[in-house]
Amino acid sequence: MSEQYRTLGRTKVAENSKFDVYFDNISSDVGQIIKDYLVVSPKGKSMNTGVAVLPLVGDCIALLKLYRHPVSSFVWEIPRGFVDVGENAETSALRELKEETGLHCEPQNLMPLGSLLPDAGVFCARILLFAATACFRTAKPQSDFGLAEVHFLPKEEVKDTMLRSVVADPCSLVAYFRYLQLAK
Repeated sequence: MSEQYRTLGRTKVAENSKFDVYFDNISSDVGQIIKDYLVVSPKGKSMNTGVAVLPLVGDCIALLKLYRHPVSSFVWEIPRGFVDVGENAETSALRELKEETGLHCEPQNLMPLGSLLPDAGVFCARILLFAATACFRTAKPQSDFGLAEVHFLPKEEVKDTMLRSVVADPCSLVAYFRYLQLAK
């Protein structure tokens, strides 16, 4: 039988429009107590807080170069964002794709790739992954904070950048490698 855990108390220490941040005091049935365990939880009831989309344009994949403040640097990753209130995951994925890349994908060309837990040790969140096949440009990307460029790389070159940790974002990695397996 596995060890059981329970929350002894919870204190909200911060919040913004998308997340609540808590310190939990937790205990195990063998008497171990952890104080101030950090939990970041989305507003609302669903753990499905975001989407990430692997955009395929011909034999290329679109990657974004974005400034990410927590790591104080630019990183390469696929488009991703929050699921808005009242929006389903597919609609959110297509919206994020268009906003961040200017690309369009017909709904029937949106392939579900499952989900991932971004960091189950801290975040009470799930990101739903998709591949957007047969994308084409219809607009310029919106000017989002930190977005430096949209770059189209051949699929094999993307694989190489991921294996060398140039692309190290978990959403990008999982979406790409799941797509390779599911698209066979």
